[in-house]
Amino acid sequence: MIQPDPALAQQCVALAPLVAVITAFLIPIMHMATKSRFVSWLISELGMLFALAASAYAAFAVYAGGGVITYEFAAFPPPLGITYIVDHINAFIGLLVAAVFFLVNIFAYTYIKGIGGDEWYYTITMGMEAGLLGIAYTGDIFNLFVMMEVASVATYAAIAFRRERGHTLEASTKYAFIGAVATTVYFIAAVMAYYSFGTLNMANIAAIVMNYGGAFTTYFGGGFAANPYLALAVFLGLAAWALMIEAALFPMHFWLPDAYSAAPATASASLAAVAEGVYIYAIARLMYTVGGAEHIEWLRWVMLVLGSAAVIFGGYALAIQNGLKKMIAYSAVLDVGFMFIGLGIGTQAALAATLYYVLSHAVVKPLLFMVAGAAEHSIGTTSLAEIGGRLRASPILGFGLLVGGLAVAGVVPLNLFFAKLGLVIASIEAGLYPLIIIIAIGSALALVGFMRAFYAAYFNISKHVDGIRIPASFKAMILLFAIGVIATGVAYYYLAPAVIEPAARSLLDPAARRAYVDAAQSLLNQVVTISSLGG
Repeated sequence: MIQPDPALAQQCVALAPLVAVITAFLIPIMHMATKSRFVSWLISELGMLFALAASAYAAFAVYAGGGVITYEFAAFPPPLGITYIVDHINAFIGLLVAAVFFLVNIFAYTYIKGIGGDEWYYTITMGMEAGLLGIAYTGDIFNLFVMMEVASVATYAAIAFRRERGHTLEASTKYAFIGAVATTVYFIAAVMAYYSFGTLNMANIAAIVMNYGGAFTTYFGGGFAANPYLALAVFLGLAAWALMIEAALFPMHFWLPDAYSAAPATASASLAAVAEGVYIYAIARLMYTVGGAEHIEWLRWVMLVLGSAAVIFGGYALAIQNGLKKMIAYSAVLDVGFMFIGLGIGTQAALAATLYYVLSHAVVKPLLFMVAGAAEHSIGTTSLAEIGGRLRASPILGFGLLVGGLAVAGVVPLNLFFAKLGLVIASIEAGLYPLIIIIAIGSALALVGFMRAFYAAYFNISKHVDGIRIPASFKAMILLFAIGVIATGVAYYYLAPAVIEPAARSLLDPAARRAYVDAAQSLLNQVVTISSLGG
């Protein structure tokens, strides 16, 4: 078996978001020089391919090597400098982000060509990818704030991209306002953490909370908190609140339906696929690695209540929509609720189900948004009344809508069925039986909504008899993701033990938590040892 090179893996972790940023700046410069839409798209696709290759190698190194990858920027050890710390869970999340952006961007070329502003669109998407990768890989609380800002600003621009439509500016302004609130709250949480613990490094704070000892607590445990556990609760409460807003958890979801409906379908496909998953990962990292399972029971109950409410509300809102993009957007609110239920249960089985939900969501949402994008590209709208039976003339679109809708409803053997089954099993094991009813209600409402959409788009031919023409690239990507939805369901019993369960263990296993701290602390130990020898 090929063994990964640890030094190369470190470089890959650092370069994945960095190259995305560099590519974002390079695209408009090259467009001014060439005036070519294809060149703009090609540069973005090459940048995303590099990020995908780097993230894939980092994930290979973690899963094959079984260790933790660290990268210290400017050779400053933690907590003096920013450090990327990558274990199983964020190696998995980073690879998912890079893969989705690369694949959806293939579909984007034809779609964006019909809209215009290609160079700015690809710059924006590279900015979104860079921000989300940075959130996934960073081991620093303040650097997470910076990468949140990068991803958020790019998202504001993506939502307002089609500014000739007045509602896009309204949707972007709404998200900009609530996003500013979220990042401000998170910044306050970061200040609270620094004041209380004297550090912003996640591993350092975890070492202090664990009373772990070592170089971190010897040299950087000098905060001003009289009661570190009360300070931890305040920090985690504020940080989780901010990240819940970004993840669009009910009742802080109200920006999402308008935002995803207003943005170009390709941007919505990428964001809906992985943005919620990245922010849920960030919450899980702060809760379980930094805070520890023994200190967050109150926060888990908050997530159970809000997640359950999101499932009911999101399912109902989905079922009554008359626009395909709005329906898919509300399905994201529904899915976020399911993921937070898993975080709230907090067992290894529940976290594994949540992570499998993140994986499945990353395949289902691009499929549905690309179906909506293809309809919008051909007809000019995603209103179910205007689509009116036209998908009958395009079996690929009808197939994609059917597969995606049934997946959201949790129909076997599609991928989200196994994610929901995992949540049901975790609920039974935890004795939280009412959650089973909530999961069933949310799934039933999703089935009603998407069957309404499929009937209107495929069978209701009273208004329109003409067909729908879509480019071959649209068909290819829709078919690819539809097959992906089926394949990740069929392969569940392989993917779960090989990929998902190690990621869940990296959050809850005490040995994995210590390994995360030790990997960062070893960088500081090297500096301390060298200083001692020099002295």
